[in-house]
Amino acid sequence: MTFTHTRRAHLTGLIASLGVGATGASASATSPFEGTWTGLLESGRTRLTVRLVVADDRIDVISVDQGGAVITPDEVTLTADRIRLVSKRINASFDGHLTPDGFIDGTFTQGQVFHMRLARGMAIVPSSAWRRLTPESLNAHRIEAKTPAIGAAWASRNGSDLIVRGARSSDDEIAAQPEDQWHWGSITKSMTATLCARLVEAGVIKWDTTIGQVLDTPDFSVPEAYRDATLLHLLSHRSGLQPNVNGVEFSHELDDARKERLRFARTALAFPPADAIGKQMVYSNNGYAVAGAMLEKLTGTSWETLIQTEVFKPLGIRHAGQGAPGRKGQIDQPLGHTVKDGIRVPDPAGVPGSDNVVAIGPAGRVHMPLADMITYLTAHRDQPAKFLKAQNWAMLHIPHFGGNYALGWMKREDGALFHNGSNTMWYAEVLIDPNTGVVCAACANDAARDTMGAVSEVLMSAYGSATA
Repeated sequence: MTFTHTRRAHLTGLIASLGVGATGASASATSPFEGTWTGLLESGRTRLTVRLVVADDRIDVISVDQGGAVITPDEVTLTADRIRLVSKRINASFDGHLTPDGFIDGTFTQGQVFHMRLARGMAIVPSSAWRRLTPESLNAHRIEAKTPAIGAAWASRNGSDLIVRGARSSDDEIAAQPEDQWHWGSITKSMTATLCARLVEAGVIKWDTTIGQVLDTPDFSVPEAYRDATLLHLLSHRSGLQPNVNGVEFSHELDDARKERLRFARTALAFPPADAIGKQMVYSNNGYAVAGAMLEKLTGTSWETLIQTEVFKPLGIRHAGQGAPGRKGQIDQPLGHTVKDGIRVPDPAGVPGSDNVVAIGPAGRVHMPLADMITYLTAHRDQPAKFLKAQNWAMLHIPHFGGNYALGWMKREDGALFHNGSNTMWYAEVLIDPNTGVVCAACANDAARDTMGAVSEVLMSAYGSATA
């Protein structure tokens, strides 16, 4: 469930900081890439025009909207249909391929992944003209990334669609099905925050309830560094807690995780703080586990039960669960995969190591079908009053301490909500755009770097399909 990359809308800093390259990179005069290409990097309301100039003696990338800053890559790889550019100085790269209709489709990566289509000449190709997801394009992304299966779904106020392609396991030819379960990793965090909002309305807890008020007992005193951290701090990654607990063994499967989760919370609280309460965002699985332990202490009910009764059931989510989907020893659902020397190796369900430990369930152990995920995202788009009052829907979607992290959501400059999730064997992304009314989700059953890029591209193509 590592938070592999964040989609913070920092495009203005990506290219503007690069400056002018000091050396050129040569390209063959016979390269099919030779010439001038133009594309658009987009993130939220930020749009940067990028021009790629490929000549026989050098390759330059020009940021047109930032004074024509020239980026000369340190490394260039060109084949008959692919191009890769690397700038070591700022740890950035561009990977692209020629399409049959004469464009360069690719990704610009610098901590996060941006998708771009470049057309020959000086004109920009609007994203709406090419971001369309079809069964064929989805499968092409899957094959290129070498991921066993990939799926996507989207909905607008005018309709919805769902596409799945690939196999449940790399060791079998059983096809993934539209109703299959997918693991959503850290996208679970917004679900736990939603549960907290429900319990705030029920009077069980308050947004400003502190860790000390709930978890102090005669046999355990919350350390001073964390005592005054509130529920809001925990859900915003501002409690000061370390990201993870390392070096301590916890169970992978339990019928009732309450005692284990409390032990995990106490262990996490025993680590020295990463920073003072509220000072900076430190993305912390520990924080969400502690929040889960607080809810359990106040209700006497496990987080696993609470999330079902207070979130999934009221929203009409029928097939959600925790842990790796599927039954032990069977391939009745997609299996997660570990990448070893580039090979996807399936991780059987129901065995230790096929998912995160049970204790951090509130941070990242939910699985559900794509259709149920769309139901969940639609609820956050439409904000039904019968589920939460308007002020508590707003609480979930606001970055309360600055920056762009709300409660289990990253909020883009244009108001859209995004999150990704991975337990290192699956990878998923979701997006809610209140401006267009579009919600979309994409997921795959491995988490290789190429797969992450493919899921990101598929998500944006699903968005393009919904807005077409």
